[in-house]
Amino acid sequence: MNATEPKVELLAEQVSKMQHKVTVKLDTKVLYVDTLNVSSAAARTKFVDTVTSKFEGLDRDAFDAELLKLASTVPADVPNRETGDEPDPLAGTPPDILEEANELLAAPDLIKRITDDIGMAGVAGERELAVTVYLIGVSRLLPRPLAGIIRGSSSSGKSYAVEKVSALFPPECVLHATQMTPQALFHMKPGSLKNKWVVAGERSRVEDDDRAEATRALREMLASGKLSKLMPVKVGNGIETQLIEQEGPIAFTETTTLTNVFEEDANRCLMLQTDESPEQTRRILGALAQRHSGVRDDTDRVLRVHHALQRMLPRSASVRIPWLDRLADAFRCDRVEVRRAFPQLVTLVQTAAMLHHRQRKTGLDGAVLADARDYQLARRLIGNPFAQSLGGGLSASALAFLPRLPVGELFTAKEIAKRLRVSKSSASGWLSELHDASSVEVAEPGRGNSPTRWRRTGKAPDAGEDLLPSVKSLFPEFAGRVDTA
Repeated sequence: MNATEPKVELLAEQVSKMQHKVTVKLDTKVLYVDTLNVSSAAARTKFVDTVTSKFEGLDRDAFDAELLKLASTVPADVPNRETGDEPDPLAGTPPDILEEANELLAAPDLIKRITDDIGMAGVAGERELAVTVYLIGVSRLLPRPLAGIIRGSSSSGKSYAVEKVSALFPPECVLHATQMTPQALFHMKPGSLKNKWVVAGERSRVEDDDRAEATRALREMLASGKLSKLMPVKVGNGIETQLIEQEGPIAFTETTTLTNVFEEDANRCLMLQTDESPEQTRRILGALAQRHSGVRDDTDRVLRVHHALQRMLPRSASVRIPWLDRLADAFRCDRVEVRRAFPQLVTLVQTAAMLHHRQRKTGLDGAVLADARDYQLARRLIGNPFAQSLGGGLSASALAFLPRLPVGELFTAKEIAKRLRVSKSSASGWLSELHDASSVEVAEPGRGNSPTRWRRTGKAPDAGEDLLPSVKSLFPEFAGRVDTA
């Protein structure tokens, strides 16, 4: 409790294996008494709601933190037989871990601290990519979660980054699936996908009709939040056609070395890009050297704090954007892809607000209210992916590649890859991007064994900076700075 608030004491007496009698006292006066299962998040929320509504001036977060500490004394594997609730995942968490997770959720620089922790977990650099992937994982709790495809050449560290970020999420929240068959999602245990972050492996390099069919179930789950299919099932000695349903929704990430991804999949995902600059390579080498230097870190504690933080996020709270109509009016509508891109931006704003729910206002219905800070963060993280998908913008790697190309001479992808010491697949992908942006052109089309020869056009690529409304245009009164990664 803060010093300016009433001096309130919370006393607990265990009356059964799963029940505590909790007494709230103000000095010597008893304000409220109730018996509840402290391992039940719903029971704790109801208790806090009742007490804080009856007596003004009481700190809701402080009450919740005290009940969480009490819940940590209950064994996590003991189910609540009296109410039928599932055991609270926070039960059994050490009080110091709970305290640190609560403090982190209330920190004004929450995003920076999350990104620092991702670095401690092993990801060098890639700060904006890492925090975007983290937010995709957080979005699993929303009705329409995010999905992302992380692109990069072989050995760029894309899979490693996703692996390390996902380690900050407790195991019950993440499903690792390095390879999925077309029917895999249908045959999982009912309910096992709901509000999960599905971390897939490397995307197949084959992009044909068979591959499109193989990912149809995934697209359906991402689009509608559930799957349904009529399938033949063996019943006794016969075969019956049954309706198989699988409830979502899911957040989703996968990695790929492909520059061009099947359009139906790409339209449903944020297309993210690894940093392939020499400076990023230097950061990775420095991190590898430190990792093998024998210096001990506190990675295990960082993971435990983030696991607790994720378990503290509201499971059923709604997030509302009061200014959404202003954003819709200011959004560019000159491309049909905007119809899918706009909801991605909305979900990212909602995700930022939910992660900061301890620092945001709530409506009369209890909904978390997103504000200018959430839009500013979402705009910064999503700007480059939107520029590539909607405005002909380029990835950071392609932008860095362009000035290194020779002026006034023809070259092939193989020649330029050898000269600039990059892989041929990366050079081909970046040339394809630059060609779409009209910054390079085909000088001599490839024929037979003769490869395509390229040349620079001298046209500067469109940065796409005007795709998203500025923060100032939506919030003229906002003078704050966003928590930076």
